[in-house]
Amino acid sequence: MKPNLKFNQTAQIIIGFAVFSLAAMGRAQSTFVVNNSSSAAFMASGSPANPAGSDLSTNNYGNAGTLAIAPASSTKGAFDSLLLFNTSAAVTQFNTLYGAGGWTITGAKLSLASNFGVQGVQPNNMMFNTINAGSFGINLLADNNWVAGNGGGSGTPGYPANNYVDYAYIPTLLSFGYDSLGDFTYTPPGNNVYLNYTLPTDASLDTAAAGGAVSLFFYAADNQVSYLFNSQVFSSNHPQLTLTATPVPEPGTLPLLTVAFSGFLIKRRKKS
Repeated sequence: MKPNLKFNQTAQIIIGFAVFSLAAMGRAQSTFVVNNSSSAAFMASGSPANPAGSDLSTNNYGNAGTLAIAPASSTKGAFDSLLLFNTSAAVTQFNTLYGAGGWTITGAKLSLASNFGVQGVQPNNMMFNTINAGSFGINLLADNNWVAGNGGGSGTPGYPANNYVDYAYIPTLLSFGYDSLGDFTYTPPGNNVYLNYTLPTDASLDTAAAGGAVSLFFYAADNQVSYLFNSQVFSSNHPQLTLTATPVPEPGTLPLLTVAFSGFLIKRRKKS
């Protein structure tokens, strides 16, 4: 049977257009790096072996240069931490490119560094545990008001405050709701080396980023981890959050291409 060159050429044009359209949608993305958190704090439980005290649950450390993660079973007690990133500039960029509501978060990367990043090293402040590999978890918090009403604060390891967010406030903080972003592995990389963690993208993260704030809660996921990383007030290597947004495809773009091509095939088959 002699091939129909006109049919083949038309089919190739339609398929090529569909492939090009899909590829274009894949490339049409924008990335924004939030180079520092807007607020942070670590919360400590204390222990009999902690020189800072056996009960630190009502101390605020919202102005510390470092944040910490450690389990309650560790020598110096439990350490949990909070980071809040202001994403308003990212929202402005994505809205300018795609229109308000015309984009979705398709990539999120958290980058953390520390000047105490060597396995087994004791930080200068003895209230912290020695650095150790392990696992930690991250929750995306529904409540961002800890920054204004119950967070941030002026406390440091040397001069803790007794206001704003503290270890005792954690149950209340979580009671507003949260989305687990999973567990991550910490392997000390050396001093002042960024570790990158890919965060899962879901509706909760998309909503949080679009709302102008991403609030993260860090906790130990095993009985081994002892992780220190810089906060927003440290002199360098601040926490970073990289967001990638992709435009929402116009409704029916791909189905229309499919229908058009299917209609062409049906019409061609009837003629044949």
